Amino acid sequence: MCGVSRSPVRALSSHERWPLAGRADELGRIDAAVAAGCGVVLTGERGTGRSRLLSAALGHVHGSQVVLAPVDLDELPPGPVVIGIDDAESFDSACATRLHHLAAAGRVSVVAAVSEGVWVPEGISRLWLDGLAERVEVRPFRHDQIAEVLQARLGGDVDQEAVRGMGMLTAGNAMLLRELTEHAVAEGSLRREDATWRFSGLSCADGRLADVVRVRLGRLTEAEAELIDLVALAGTLCLDDLPGFEEAAEALNRRGVLIVTGGLHVRFAFPLCGEVVAAAVPELTARRLRAKLATTGQAEPPPPVRALRPMRASPALSCTAESHALTSREREVATHAANDLTSREIAELLVLSVRTVENHLQRAYHKLGITRRADLGAALAGDARPAPAVPRQPRGTAS
Repeated sequence: MCGVSRSPVRALSSHERWPLAGRADELGRIDAAVAAGCGVVLTGERGTGRSRLLSAALGHVHGSQVVLAPVDLDELPPGPVVIGIDDAESFDSACATRLHHLAAAGRVSVVAAVSEGVWVPEGISRLWLDGLAERVEVRPFRHDQIAEVLQARLGGDVDQEAVRGMGMLTAGNAMLLRELTEHAVAEGSLRREDATWRFSGLSCADGRLADVVRVRLGRLTEAEAELIDLVALAGTLCLDDLPGFEEAAEALNRRGVLIVTGGLHVRFAFPLCGEVVAAAVPELTARRLRAKLATTGQAEPPPPVRALRPMRASPALSCTAESHALTSREREVATHAANDLTSREIAELLVLSVRTVENHLQRAYHKLGITRRADLGAALAGDARPAPAVPRQPRGTAS
C-alpha cells in the first residue's frame, strides 16, 4: 500500500505569474514521449524546475487517466494509466519494483522527477535503462533562456545587462531566478525605464529571498556556518591558508553550496547566496572574520570607523513624491555618505559590496533629484522621515 491521490495536477500559486518559458526543447521531448505512450524521467539539480515541467507534462496527457503518487498499485483505475511521481528518489523500493513490472507489462506509463546525484530506487532507474521512459535532463537556464523567462514574466523587453546580472547571481537556477526577480521588482532595483526593464543590482537581501537561500543552504554545523561567512566576505577563499575547514568544505561542496576552482579555492555555486549570507553577518563577526582573512592576505583589514559629523549645508532641494521615497537601506547608505564616509567604508560597515553601495547611492540620487554627494545632506534633511541613527566610534579608537 503506497497511498492514493487522483487530484489533477496544478501549478503552485507562487508560479501563476510565471508562464512556463525557456523550456521548449524539454517540453517537446516530454510531449513526444507521452504521446507515444512512453514514460519520462526528469533529472536535474534542486531548483531547476523539474516539478514545474512534471506538472506541465501531466497536464498534456490525453486519453489516459493521471494518478499521482503516492499511489495504491492494487487499486489502479481501468484503462491506460499515467502515474506522476515527484521526488521519485524517495519512492518506496518495493513499490518502485512493482511499478517497473507494471510499466514493462504495458499497464502504466510513468512520468517522474528525480534529483541529480542522489540514490534512486532500482525500479525507477530501470525505467530509463530498460527503455520504458525517456530520461530528460533539466539544466540551469542559458543566457537566452533567462531572457525569455524574464520577458514572459515582466511582459516587456529586458536589458541585456539585466539578463547578465541576474543570470550571474543565480547561475541560471530557475527557483533562485524567480525569487530574485520578485524581490527586485518589489524593492525597485528591477524596474521599467523607457519601455525596457533594467536591473541596478541587488539592494538588500532580506525577507523571502533570504528565507529561500537559508533553506537552500540547509542546516549548517558550526564549522560550515563560519566557512560560508568567510567565503561570503572573501568572494573566493583559499583553504590552504585556512586549515581546519576541509571537512566543512567537502560537505558543502557535496551539497552543491560551494564549488571548487583552481586547487583548494572555493566559492559559492550561486553568487546570490553569497550576497544573502554577507548581508546577514553581524558587524562584529564580520570584523573578526575580515581580520582573520587579512592575516592570510585574502582580504584587507577593515578601515577605522569615523564619528558622525553634522551634514553639510547645501541649498534646499525639494523631495520627490512618496512613490519614489527612499528604501530603508538607501536612506542608511545615503546618510553615511552624507557624513563623509567613502563607499568602501560604508561597504565594510554594512557588510555589503562596494558595487552594492554605489547602486544604493545612484538610486538615492535619482529619487532625491540630485547628482552628487555634496547635496545629500540637504536632500536628506528635507525628507519627511528621519535618517537612521547608527552608533559610531571616533576615528582611531579600538573596535
